[in-house]
Amino acid sequence: MKKWQALIEKSKHFLLVSLLMIITFCYAMFQGGFVSWFVFFTVSPFLLYAVIFLLVKEDILLVERKIEPSHVECGQSAKVTVTVERKTRFPFAYMMMEELVNSEALVQSRVQGTNTVKFVGFRKKFSWDYVLENMSRGEHRYLGVNIVFCDFFGWAKKRVAAEKEQVILVYPRVREMRYAALQTKFDVGTMMSPYSIVKDTSMAVGLREYVPGDRFSWIHWKSFAKTQTLQSKVFEDRQSQELMLVLHAGKSPLFEEKIELVASMLQTIVGERGDISFVSAGSKTNVFTNIQGNKQLDQVMYHLAAIKPAEAVKFQLRDQQVFKHIATLLYVTSEVSDELLHSLANMVKSCICFVVAERPPVQTELAKRYKQIRVVYVNPTDYYHLFTEVMKP
Repeated sequence: MKKWQALIEKSKHFLLVSLLMIITFCYAMFQGGFVSWFVFFTVSPFLLYAVIFLLVKEDILLVERKIEPSHVECGQSAKVTVTVERKTRFPFAYMMMEELVNSEALVQSRVQGTNTVKFVGFRKKFSWDYVLENMSRGEHRYLGVNIVFCDFFGWAKKRVAAEKEQVILVYPRVREMRYAALQTKFDVGTMMSPYSIVKDTSMAVGLREYVPGDRFSWIHWKSFAKTQTLQSKVFEDRQSQELMLVLHAGKSPLFEEKIELVASMLQTIVGERGDISFVSAGSKTNVFTNIQGNKQLDQVMYHLAAIKPAEAVKFQLRDQQVFKHIATLLYVTSEVSDELLHSLANMVKSCICFVVAERPPVQTELAKRYKQIRVVYVNPTDYYHLFTEVMKP
């Protein structure tokens, strides 16, 4: 279908140029005189150029797209530089270039500079750049570049589409949070709290075989110098509990705010050397266990950048084996219900339910009945003091 459309368009321009040549020649022949022949000889070079223009086959050899910076967060801007190399040096008068996209955010930005006019001449390689402002979170996909070569007066046009797929991944915005370890309980002592995030790395209680993914600071270098075998230190857990963060990825007006909160919490906890696992509950369940370093955190951030709200969350807590040994659960949602609280109470020993809402949620009777569940309101515009607020009685 596209080939037929291109053939029809090329034939249309060829007929136009031929008709102009016939009209000007007939005008000079029948009118006679200096003026009519002057018009004919003046227009003839441009018409001849248009004919050759239509006969020359032009192809695109190379399309490169450079995006800076490589890591873009929601709300930031990105500079895109597109470089195109064509096959011949035939002197086109000018050309119009336009990005082919299937992202709504990129479609909106097309007005701001994703199409341009370039004067080509004899050049084979040329480039242009534009800025994508206030990018939204998600995967934004480029399909290629559409190039239209034109003669001096637009009598002849040649359209070439060059496929060059590329994805701009815009990560969720990570906000700064004041960190406070959700732990006040030790194995001995009177002050107890059911929340645990950080291991006590001040004292090693033993050694074990090195496992890929262990932190660099955990390696016991003295034993490595003696045995030439990597071994990792074993630290004492201040409390024998496992922490897990769960995102309810159902469709919601505050979906983006939930993503930002989860990304900020993960970035803060991992940055403070905390051990945490993450579960994304959407159209399908994604589990990321034992997030301890930047490599594992990057995998989670990639998932958070590409995730889309689910119309129906198929995830069921009671069907997940990973929750059987969870003692502390952090659950992020924008809506709280009696059914949700009842499920959480039956699955875990302790839970903090973070509710992202513009107004504090109403504490239901069920929430008051289960002491192991704490419902915490999260202001979507400010959660800098969220950790410290949780620690308050």
